[in-house]
Amino acid sequence: MISRLLATINCDALRVRAEALRDGIKCTVNLPSADQAYLNFDVLGGRNDHGSIVFDDGKTWLARFRLPNHNEPPLQERNFDRRSEFATYCFLARTAVPVPEVYDCADDDDPTNLVGAGYILLEKVAGKPLAWYEASEKQKEKFSRQLAEIYANLEQHPLNGLGRLQLSSMGLPEAGPAFFDYDSSGNLIPFGPFSHSNDYYTALIQQKIQLVKTGEAATSAPLDQYLVYMSLLDSLPPNESGPFFLRHVDSRDANFLVDDDYNITRIIDWELAISTSKGSAFQSPLLLYNLGELYDKGLSTPSEDEKRLAKTLREKGAVELSALAEKKLHFRVDQVIEADPWERQSFVSLFGGWWKVANGVETFDWDTWYKKALEMYGDGGL
Repeated sequence: MISRLLATINCDALRVRAEALRDGIKCTVNLPSADQAYLNFDVLGGRNDHGSIVFDDGKTWLARFRLPNHNEPPLQERNFDRRSEFATYCFLARTAVPVPEVYDCADDDDPTNLVGAGYILLEKVAGKPLAWYEASEKQKEKFSRQLAEIYANLEQHPLNGLGRLQLSSMGLPEAGPAFFDYDSSGNLIPFGPFSHSNDYYTALIQQKIQLVKTGEAATSAPLDQYLVYMSLLDSLPPNESGPFFLRHVDSRDANFLVDDDYNITRIIDWELAISTSKGSAFQSPLLLYNLGELYDKGLSTPSEDEKRLAKTLREKGAVELSALAEKKLHFRVDQVIEADPWERQSFVSLFGGWWKVANGVETFDWDTWYKKALEMYGDGGL
């Protein structure tokens, strides 16, 4: 996989491009081999490979490339994802959120991209990935104070719609499509941006239902998936019509970089970020969740770490954000939408967790629910 990517990259062209962006300052490009990259998490991320660009004045950039694999989306969507990440960093540069600076972006299969593979060029930053389970109470308190400041700052930067960010014709970040489908020729069909949160959920769930009916999804238990989706459509979160706010979707601890004093130096990997409803954007980050309770027990009670963040926000006077930081309804909906009945235990547990939150009850029985859902929605022609 890495060797396949490296074969498509023209290092000389990458060096020339980087030097041009820095007005001729000379640099050296280093793209580690596959053997060097494996298990080196500074180089190899979940979906990306990184090379370093070291300039003669000591400044260092990263070149970020999408790894090829058998599950990768089509070319148009890969290019959109990369441009959206670039636009997100451009948007965040106008805020006080600590993120890497970005310098350039290019598409895959673009004749004008002499490097070959699509890329993002961004600042290499100091700091080490946060290990939340190792943090002391004092360190957690300090982190929560900084996170509360970040939440309060993001609230001051609303967006114009619900969707993934893209650059406008004027080069300014704005909300674009939230997700895609494909026509019979494989061309992208964009959905969004949306002006109401429930329009987004409805369009997304209906698209998923169509995939179930055509046999492209949930092949192990299509009727179960259909009934789950129909239940979601009947009990969506409270509708919001904006303003909308940026949400970091992959907000686990490894994407927060900190120094030895637990100062947040940068927040990275905004690849899947989306402008979304306030109720969704200001939930607590994933790193604060008690995942065992969420997934194994189907509970949605706030963890002690979530309560700490909510308390810090309250003390700052951000009462609304404090309340949102202790809620998980949007997270629950998102998890149920993406759950696959092939993983039976997780599928039932996630749906049961959402059902309890959405209906304000403490217990859930799959068989009882299933019988009622089948009577209410039928089999959908499956």
